[in-house]
Formats: sequence, structure tokens, C-alpha cells
Amino acid sequence: MAVAIIANAAVFHTRIEGKQGIPFIGNLKTSSGFVNTEVIACWKWIIENVNYWPIFKIASDLLSNMPTVQANEILNLLYETASRLADIGATSLNDLSGRMFQKLIADRKFLATFYTLPVSATLLAELAIARSSTDWGNADEVKALRLGDLACGTGTLVGAFYHAVLSRHRRAGCDDAEIHPTMMEESLYAFDIMPAATHLTASTLSNAHPDIPFGTTKIVTMPYGYDEKKSLHIGSLDLTIEQQAESLFSLGKGRKQMIGYVEKREDKFVGVSLSSLDIVIMNPPFTRPTNHEKAEVPVPSFAGFNTSDDEQRAMSNKLKQIRNSLQQSAGHGNAGLASNFIDLAHAKLRLGGILALVLPATFTQGKSWTDARNLLTDHYRDITVVSITDTGRNSQAFSADTSIAEVLVIATKKIRSDEESAFQFVNLHHRPTHHVEAVELAKFISKENRTEECVKPIIIGDKSGGHYINTKQFQCGCAGVGEADLSIFMLSLLSGTFVAPQTKKKVDLQVVRLRALGNRGLLHRDISGQAPRGPFDKVPLEPGRFPTYPALWNHSVERERSFIVGPDCELLIRNKQQEKAANVWTQKTSRLHLTLELGLNSQSLAACLTTEKTLGGRSWPNFIMDDIEHEKSMVLWFNSTLGLMVYWWMGSRQQPGRTIMTITTIESLLSIDTQQFNKEKIKTAEKLFEQFREVEFLPANESYRDANRMALDEALLVELLGVSEDVVDEFDLIRRQWCAEPSVHGGKNTRP
Repeated sequence: MAVAIIANAAVFHTRIEGKQGIPFIGNLKTSSGFVNTEVIACWKWIIENVNYWPIFKIASDLLSNMPTVQANEILNLLYETASRLADIGATSLNDLSGRMFQKLIADRKFLATFYTLPVSATLLAELAIARSSTDWGNADEVKALRLGDLACGTGTLVGAFYHAVLSRHRRAGCDDAEIHPTMMEESLYAFDIMPAATHLTASTLSNAHPDIPFGTTKIVTMPYGYDEKKSLHIGSLDLTIEQQAESLFSLGKGRKQMIGYVEKREDKFVGVSLSSLDIVIMNPPFTRPTNHEKAEVPVPSFAGFNTSDDEQRAMSNKLKQIRNSLQQSAGHGNAGLASNFIDLAHAKLRLGGILALVLPATFTQGKSWTDARNLLTDHYRDITVVSITDTGRNSQAFSADTSIAEVLVIATKKIRSDEESAFQFVNLHHRPTHHVEAVELAKFISKENRTEECVKPIIIGDKSGGHYINTKQFQCGCAGVGEADLSIFMLSLLSGTFVAPQTKKKVDLQVVRLRALGNRGLLHRDISGQAPRGPFDKVPLEPGRFPTYPALWNHSVERERSFIVGPDCELLIRNKQQEKAANVWTQKTSRLHLTLELGLNSQSLAACLTTEKTLGGRSWPNFIMDDIEHEKSMVLWFNSTLGLMVYWWMGSRQQPGRTIMTITTIESLLSIDTQQFNKEKIKTAEKLFEQFREVEFLPANESYRDANRMALDEALLVELLGVSEDVVDEFDLIRRQWCAEPSVHGGKNTRP
């Protein structure tokens, strides 16, 4: 990483050489090659006489601390590399240094920083700036803008937004070079906890006009953990309730007095007033403070930079105190630090300000993200969620090197609390392949009226780029759906109406949320979690044993192809836990189990019955029906294609071919309302269950060609729900469309 910073400085030097008296880097080369003292002296002269402190100060310090022989070898190699990069015009691209830097983050698993791809940054920046009412031809208005990236990383997002600002000012007939110093000094706020990241951010922003110097910037490295005074810091999140925080150092010369080659700092504090920023754009870290499983790291989200266990806990407690002090908070431990950064952004945005974020796709459906969604729906209007419906390991992400699906979220902070919210779900076929496509996509999306409820295709040139859905409510299932008509069908189903896709015939269905029919079982940690939480120990079930306390715990797809599934483990009562174990067994056992993790392209069942009453574990928790006679109806419903689609629609689709529920959200699943069944309907359900009891089903994503699943669908719809056969015939199209969804088949060759 140290060499990456020196390399960045060398490349930047090639961009400004010959301007304002700056020596050509090649002229520093002696007959024996580069000498580090000559390069350091040159960079010192640039700092003192021109500026570019952000680029050259850290690089000089690093060179000064390297052995001379190694430093000289490195400089010779880097000069050759910089020259070759300059020849191909790559010296102005953040993508080069940004990606290289990202690969070198040693604490990446704890910091969970993912490099925003440049095309993604362009798309998000253009979507955000399109909402601004700034007069781009008025230099004073442009310079008055206040933009913040409070988790800036290498500066890709703030750089993309700054580029969008300068290009609009230039297209308005103005000289964007004239506003550059003020923008660098006053307008652009960029914070991070990694010095190398803020160094690259300063370099990225300086690259807009590398020959124009500027003073002190608001590009700041924030302290993290305990400092030398034993004060505790949690980076930018300190500013959630504070107007200013102590900075590790800020980048820029400005008010610093140069004494020899040591700067005397006069700007120890960085200030960002509450409700002061016009735009906040961020790709915040995704790590979670919580750690439910056994691990050596107590608080992973604060484990970067070798923080001690006590330090991690103290930082986590400080974050909790901040969250508890807020009137309404988006932050949630299971959602991760990204949700806390929403609180930070919300605190700093002015009324009418623009929020632009890269978030994990779980934002749209995850239970732990409920508070974040509520914050946005309560305080923001015109909320746009952009998803990608492509297949491939990294194809549904806007960041590099992550297989986690992501969304872009853009929203405008309400000026009045009574302003109506409108929601736009944009589903792209693929991530933009270049900046021009990203710009054109943003233009198309931004020009549409978000308040009009509709479904429309996105057309760029003569090609379809996807579609968007406008709704009055936050219909989270609409995100990441490739086929627009499928969303229309599911939205109708949620309201209790089955709409035939072609003839538009409507059939009313009696549906209800699952919580109206019974109660969920226990979370697996309440059964066998670390003492004293759980009363049992779990061990594998050996063949031929008939345990006192059987349980169905994990998935094993090959033995889960038909309705009846046997237990896979036994539970042993822990010492002095007999009474608690008996209570758990009495109150929370059942034959009915509903899955939490449905591998759509591998698993056949979303619900099953065990041969006897059992407890449910991590993958197969219990569901205890108020009326035990209705258990079989639940198995029929959730294993029909309609039931599988409900799972898919209401679960978190963070990875292709998989949908995930939490044990608390499982009660919100849509179900047929068995409370309305008379005795005849119950007998019909029992007859159908016996008919399909031993039938084996293909994985869910193969429903389009699974004769058994299709037979179950028809029997359920006609005999149990009273749908006419001509309408059932049209369901075949919906079934195929669903199986063709990338989030369902996950790219497997078993797709239609």
C-alpha cells in the first residue's frame, strides 16, 4: 500500500510537470538512475511553492522511511511504469489506483470496504445531480454547493459527482477551472479512516485541474479507536450527533505553517454542521457490529487496524449511545454499519437535500433494515431504488470484488412532513458497460414522472435496458425483478387477486398473513445457543436411533424432495436445564416446518412435515398452527409454485438462486386463509396431501418442467381455491417467467 501511494504521486507528477515551474520528473534522473533524496527534495519544493500537499506529503514521508537502495530501485521501476501509463492516457483514471488500493487493504474483511466501479459511480452521481435545482451557469450558486462523502474510500463517488458538477458548469458556458480552488477548499467534504484512502481521494479530485493549486481541503482522515489521550473515536460516525470532530489530519496546505519540512497544524478539528449538506453520496462499509457465532473477534465491524477486544466493545457501545440519542434511527446491529451511516447522512443533509447511497440488496427486504426503510419513507420523497437482474457471481453488484447483490438508493429529503412519498424501482438488465451508457440511463430514469403509478420499459437507443415500476408504497419485492409483468402479477396476488396474465381475468383469493394462522417456533440459538441461552446440546442423529428429543435442523436437498422429512439430529438436555427443556418441548414443537433459506435452484421444498413432532433448527424452524388440521394445507400452499413465488418475493434475494427469510419475518408470509375453510375444504386438502405425499419434486427453479409441481399447482388452484381451469392454463406463462428470473435460476443451465 505504501508503494501504491508513491506510485500515485509519481503518476500525478507526470501530469503537472512543466507547469508553474514544476521540474520534469525525468530531469531528476541521474546517470545511475533516481535518487530518493532528489525526488523528496523536488516534492518538498512543490509542496512549499505550489501546494499539492495531499498528493506529495504522504508519499515523501514514506520514501524518507525506506532504505535508500530499496527506495531508489522502487523509484526507477515506478518512473518507467508512470511513463508507460502516461503514454496510454491512463494517468487521470481513478480506476487504476483505486482498484490497486482496494486489493491491498489488509483489514478488508473487517472494514468491508468495496470499491465502487467507476461506471456505477457515474450512474449514481448522475441520478443524484439530476435532482439538484442549481443554476449551473451561476458560479456563485455552484460554489455554494456542499457535497459530502463521509465514507469516501478512494474517492470514486465524490470524484464522479465533482466531474458531473464541472461538466454542467462548463456546458453552461462557464470556465470550470475558475471554481476549482473554491470547490476543493469549501464545497467537497470527504472523510475516511484510512490515510491512504483520503490521499487517493485528494488525488482524484485534484486531477480535475492538476495545474491549479488550492488551500486547505475538507478531505479528512478521521481518528479510529483510542488516541494518545485515551479519547475514543469511531471515525465519521462521531459526527452523527456532533457539529465537529477531531481529525487525524486533513489534506491541504492552507492554514498550515511550514517550518522546515514539518507542518504546524492549526486545523485539528473538522466541522460539518447538522443539516448543512446539499448532497450526501456514499458507499458505506457493510460490516455488522453483531457476532452471533463463536469467533475470536467480539465486534467485527470495529476490528480494523488491530483494535483490541476492549477497544472494539467500547467503540460498539459508543455507537449504541449515539443511536439511542437519535429521535428516529436507521441503525441496526444486524443490518451493519451501512445503516448507521444512513443516520449520519440524514443528520447532515439539509431539508430538500439529496441522498445517494450504494447499499446491500437486503436493504429492500431485510428485517433488520426495517428502521432504515421507515426513516426514508417518513422523511424522504421520490425514493428510487436501482437493482441489477443479471446473472453471474459479481453481476448484481455495483462494487468490485463482491458477490453480494447491491442497490442504488436515491431520495430527496422532505421540506414538509406532509409531502407525499413516491417510489420508483428500476431494474436493469445489466450494469452499465461504460460511462456514456451510465449517463444515458440516468437521463432516462430521471426524466420520468415518479408520482405516476406505472410500469414502463427503459429504452436506450434501440435497446431495452430493463424497466421501472412506480408505486405509492414501498413494495420492496419489485426490486431486482427482470420481468415487469411478474411484478404486476405479484402485487395483485398480495392484495388477494389472481390476475390471468393474458386475458386479465380476475379471481379473488382468500389470503392472509401467516401470523393470523399460528406462531413461529424458536430461533435456533434459543434451543442450543451458548449457555445459558439454550437448554439443549445438538448432536447428529445416528441411523436406527429413536431420540427422546428429535429435531430437524439443516438442509439436505437429496432427502428433501417430498413432503415428509425425517429429523436429522437429536437434542440432549444440558445439566440443570430439565425444566426449561421440558417447557420448550411442550410449547414449541410441531410437525410443520418452514424453511428460512430457500435455495431456489437446488431445493424442492419450502415447507415440510416431519414424521413426528420435532423442534426446528437453523434452516427448518417450526411453525405452530392454531388449528393442527391446517398443517397439510400449508405444505400444499408453500410447495406450490405460487407459494414458492411468495417466498421469493418476500425474502431477501441477496444472492442469485436463493431467497432468505428471518424467523421474525416468516410470520409475514402470504398464505391461503385456512380459517375460511369449511370441513369439506379441509377434507379436500387432506386428500390432495395424500395424493402428493410421496411424490418427488424437482428444484423450485425447474417448476416450469416439473410435471409433479404443475399437477400440484392445478389441483391447489382448482380444487382448493376454486380457480377455473382456463385461468389455470394461463398460469403456465407466469410459472415460466418466474423460472426464467436470474434471481431464481442463479445462472444454472436448468433454467428455461
